[in-house]
Amino acid sequence: MATKAIFIGGLIASSLVFGMTLGNSSASAEGVKVPTTASLVEALLPSKTGPVVRGMDKQSTRGIKIIGALPKKLDLPAVNLTVNFEFDSARLTTDGMTVLRSLGRALSDERLAGMRFQVAGHTDAKGDDGYNKTLSEKRAKVVAEHLRNFYGIPSANLVPVGYGEDKLLNEADPQSDKNRRVEIINLAPLS
Repeated sequence: MATKAIFIGGLIASSLVFGMTLGNSSASAEGVKVPTTASLVEALLPSKTGPVVRGMDKQSTRGIKIIGALPKKLDLPAVNLTVNFEFDSARLTTDGMTVLRSLGRALSDERLAGMRFQVAGHTDAKGDDGYNKTLSEKRAKVVAEHLRNFYGIPSANLVPVGYGEDKLLNEADPQSDKNRRVEIINLAPLS
Protein backbone atom coordinates (compact mmCIF):
# COMPACT_ATOMS: atom_id res chain seq x y z
CA MET A 1 0.00 0.00 0.00
CA ALA A 2 1.37 3.45 -0.86
CA THR A 3 2.16 6.05 1.75
CA LYS A 4 0.46 9.42 1.51
CA ALA A 5 2.33 12.54 2.58
CA ILE A 6 0.36 15.38 4.09
CA PHE A 7 1.92 18.85 4.38
CA ILE A 8 0.53 21.44 6.74
CA GLY A 9 2.74 24.47 7.18
CA GLY A 10 5.97 23.21 8.64
CA LEU A 11 4.73 19.64 9.11
CA ILE A 12 4.75 16.72 6.74
CA ALA A 13 3.34 13.43 7.99
CA SER A 14 3.30 10.03 6.34
CA SER A 15 0.16 8.03 6.84
CA LEU A 16 -1.64 5.11 5.31
CA VAL A 17 -4.94 6.57 6.40
CA PHE A 18 -6.01 8.58 3.38
CA GLY A 19 -8.00 11.66 4.16
CA MET A 20 -6.46 11.96 7.62
CA THR A 21 -6.01 15.53 8.67
CA LEU A 22 -3.44 16.64 11.16
CA GLY A 23 -5.72 19.08 12.87
CA ASN A 24 -5.15 22.75 13.23
CA SER A 25 -1.75 24.25 13.50
CA SER A 26 -0.93 27.59 14.97
CA ALA A 27 1.67 30.10 13.93
CA SER A 28 4.56 31.16 16.12
CA ALA A 29 5.48 34.79 16.66
CA GLU A 30 7.82 34.55 13.66
CA GLY A 31 5.11 33.02 11.45
CA VAL A 32 6.24 29.36 11.45
CA LYS A 33 3.35 26.89 11.44
CA VAL A 34 3.36 24.85 14.65
CA PRO A 35 1.59 21.48 14.54
CA THR A 36 -0.79 20.64 17.35
CA THR A 37 0.17 18.08 19.95
CA ALA A 38 -2.88 16.01 19.04
CA SER A 39 -1.94 15.92 15.35
CA LEU A 40 1.58 14.76 16.21
CA VAL A 41 0.32 12.01 18.53
CA GLU A 42 -2.11 10.81 15.87
CA ALA A 43 0.59 10.74 13.16
CA LEU A 44 3.10 8.88 15.38
CA LEU A 45 0.81 6.13 16.67
CA PRO A 46 1.96 2.65 15.58
CA SER A 47 -1.47 1.96 14.09
CA LYS A 48 -0.57 4.38 11.28
CA THR A 49 1.67 1.85 9.52
CA GLY A 50 1.23 -1.16 7.29
CA PRO A 51 1.13 -4.74 8.54
CA VAL A 52 3.69 -5.69 11.16
CA VAL A 53 5.71 -8.68 10.02
CA ARG A 54 7.03 -9.57 13.44
CA GLY A 55 6.66 -8.07 16.87
CA MET A 56 8.49 -8.75 20.10
CA ASP A 57 7.74 -7.74 23.64
CA LYS A 58 10.47 -6.04 25.64
CA GLN A 59 11.58 -9.29 27.32
CA SER A 60 12.14 -11.12 24.03
CA THR A 61 14.20 -8.49 22.19
CA ARG A 62 17.40 -10.17 23.41
CA GLY A 63 19.24 -6.89 23.68
CA ILE A 64 18.57 -5.83 20.07
CA LYS A 65 18.89 -2.06 19.75
CA ILE A 66 17.99 0.09 16.78
CA ILE A 67 20.89 2.48 16.17
CA GLY A 68 22.12 4.37 13.15
CA ALA A 69 20.44 4.98 9.82
CA LEU A 70 17.29 3.15 8.82
CA PRO A 71 16.75 1.70 5.34
CA LYS A 72 15.00 4.06 2.91
CA LYS A 73 11.84 1.98 2.49
CA LEU A 74 10.29 1.32 5.89
CA ASP A 75 6.64 1.83 6.67
CA LEU A 76 6.92 3.42 10.09
CA PRO A 77 4.86 6.25 11.57
CA ALA A 78 6.84 9.44 11.07
CA VAL A 79 6.51 13.22 10.93
CA ASN A 80 8.79 15.76 9.30
CA LEU A 81 9.02 19.01 11.22
CA THR A 82 10.47 22.36 10.31
CA VAL A 83 12.69 22.98 13.32
CA ASN A 84 14.64 26.18 12.81
CA PHE A 85 18.25 26.60 13.91
CA GLU A 86 20.51 29.62 13.76
CA PHE A 87 22.36 29.88 10.45
CA ASP A 88 25.14 27.32 10.06
CA SER A 89 24.79 26.06 13.64
CA ALA A 90 23.00 23.61 15.91
CA ARG A 91 21.58 26.35 18.14
CA LEU A 92 17.76 26.31 18.22
CA THR A 93 15.83 29.46 17.39
CA THR A 94 12.74 30.51 19.31
CA ASP A 95 10.66 29.10 16.43
CA GLY A 96 12.50 25.80 16.71
CA MET A 97 11.78 25.59 20.43
CA THR A 98 8.11 26.39 19.80
CA VAL A 99 7.77 23.47 17.37
CA LEU A 100 9.60 21.20 19.84
CA ARG A 101 7.12 22.19 22.57
CA SER A 102 4.33 20.47 20.59
CA LEU A 103 6.59 17.50 19.91
CA GLY A 104 7.66 17.20 23.56
CA ARG A 105 4.04 17.22 24.69
CA ALA A 106 3.16 14.61 22.05
CA LEU A 107 5.98 12.27 23.05
CA SER A 108 4.87 12.64 26.69
CA ASP A 109 1.33 11.54 25.80
CA GLU A 110 0.42 8.23 27.47
CA ARG A 111 -0.25 6.63 24.07
CA LEU A 112 3.38 7.26 22.98
CA ALA A 113 5.16 7.19 26.36
CA GLY A 114 7.81 4.50 26.58
CA MET A 115 8.18 4.12 22.81
CA ARG A 116 11.50 4.70 21.03
CA PHE A 117 11.85 7.33 18.33
CA GLN A 118 14.59 8.11 15.86
CA VAL A 119 15.31 11.83 15.74
CA ALA A 120 16.63 12.22 12.19
CA GLY A 121 18.35 15.42 11.09
CA HIS A 122 18.21 16.27 7.38
CA THR A 123 19.78 19.03 5.29
CA ASP A 124 19.40 20.23 1.74
CA ALA A 125 22.14 19.57 -0.84
CA LYS A 126 23.80 22.99 -0.54
CA GLY A 127 27.39 22.72 0.58
CA ASP A 128 29.68 19.76 1.18
CA ASP A 129 28.11 16.35 1.82
CA GLY A 130 30.41 15.59 4.80
CA TYR A 131 29.72 18.97 6.38
CA ASN A 132 25.96 18.53 5.94
CA LYS A 133 26.09 15.08 7.53
CA THR A 134 27.98 16.43 10.57
CA LEU A 135 25.63 19.42 10.92
CA SER A 136 22.54 17.19 10.71
CA GLU A 137 23.99 14.89 13.40
CA LYS A 138 24.63 17.85 15.71
CA ARG A 139 21.12 19.18 15.16
CA ALA A 140 19.51 15.77 15.79
CA LYS A 141 21.46 15.51 19.06
CA VAL A 142 20.37 19.02 20.10
CA VAL A 143 16.71 18.14 19.44
CA ALA A 144 17.01 14.92 21.47
CA GLU A 145 18.76 16.80 24.28
CA HIS A 146 16.08 19.51 24.27
CA LEU A 147 13.30 16.91 24.47
CA ARG A 148 15.08 15.18 27.35
CA ASN A 149 15.88 18.34 29.31
CA PHE A 150 12.60 20.22 28.90
CA TYR A 151 10.01 17.46 28.50
CA GLY A 152 11.54 14.56 30.44
CA ILE A 153 11.70 12.19 27.47
CA PRO A 154 14.21 9.49 28.51
CA SER A 155 17.46 9.42 26.52
CA ALA A 156 16.92 5.70 25.89
CA ASN A 157 13.72 6.58 23.98
CA LEU A 158 15.46 8.96 21.55
CA VAL A 159 17.93 7.84 18.88
CA PRO A 160 19.51 10.89 17.21
CA VAL A 161 20.87 10.29 13.69
CA GLY A 162 22.12 12.70 11.03
CA TYR A 163 21.36 11.85 7.41
CA GLY A 164 22.69 15.06 5.89
CA GLU A 165 21.48 15.19 2.31
CA ASP A 166 21.07 11.39 1.93
CA LYS A 167 17.26 11.30 2.18
CA LEU A 168 15.97 14.35 0.35
CA LEU A 169 12.27 15.02 0.70
CA ASN A 170 12.25 17.01 -2.54
CA GLU A 171 14.57 15.10 -4.88
CA ALA A 172 13.50 17.25 -7.84
CA ASP A 173 15.02 20.29 -6.09
CA PRO A 174 17.91 19.11 -3.86
CA GLN A 175 18.44 22.67 -2.58
CA SER A 176 14.79 23.17 -1.55
CA ASP A 177 14.07 24.45 1.95
CA LYS A 178 11.71 21.47 2.44
CA ASN A 179 14.74 19.17 2.58
CA ARG A 180 15.92 20.90 5.79
CA ARG A 181 13.92 19.20 8.49
CA VAL A 182 13.86 17.02 11.58
CA GLU A 183 12.06 13.72 11.09
CA ILE A 184 10.64 11.85 14.06
CA ILE A 185 10.20 8.12 13.37
CA ASN A 186 8.41 5.76 15.75
CA LEU A 187 10.60 2.64 16.10
CA ALA A 188 8.06 0.70 18.20
CA PRO A 189 6.80 -1.39 15.24
CA LEU A 190 10.36 -2.74 14.82
CA SER A 191 10.60 -4.09 18.36
